Amino acid sequence: MNEKNNALKQILETAIVQENKSKKFYLKVREQIQNEDAKKRLKLMADAEQEHEEILKSWFEDAYGETFDPDKIISTRHPLDIQKYDTNATLMDIVKLIANAENKAYKFYKNAALEAKTPEEKRLFEKLASLEQMHADQSLTELDMLTNEEILFSDDDIPWKV
Repeated sequence: MNEKNNALKQILETAIVQENKSKKFYLKVREQIQNEDAKKRLKLMADAEQEHEEILKSWFEDAYGETFDPDKIISTRHPLDIQKYDTNATLMDIVKLIANAENKAYKFYKNAALEAKTPEEKRLFEKLASLEQMHADQSLTELDMLTNEEILFSDDDIPWKV
């Protein structure tokens, strides 16, 4: 395996591990908090991370002809270290946490796109970067809506007439 191919393999392994860890992180925080809206938001994010992990694992298997089990790697090279989270965390706290985590994922994938060895790999990493950025942007928009109590429309503006 040449140096560029080995670098890409390591990036893919790291990406799979990070998506897996992110999923577990969101689920672990979800177990610890009480706010039901925040729990729902964390479950949605965990599901999105699972989807990203499956995409990457499939790509890895196609590219290298082998399966990749992130749980084996996490336990040895990248242990999951989740501190106890505030059980009284609000939806706003969780949305801030998600925005920060997704922004980090975005940066990882943007850097991975620079290391890609083919245009197809570059497109996939850029697509994943875009998805992560979308999650971060959605979280920031949601945060803005949670902190801004001003209602920008009236009941008459709502399209449903009863």
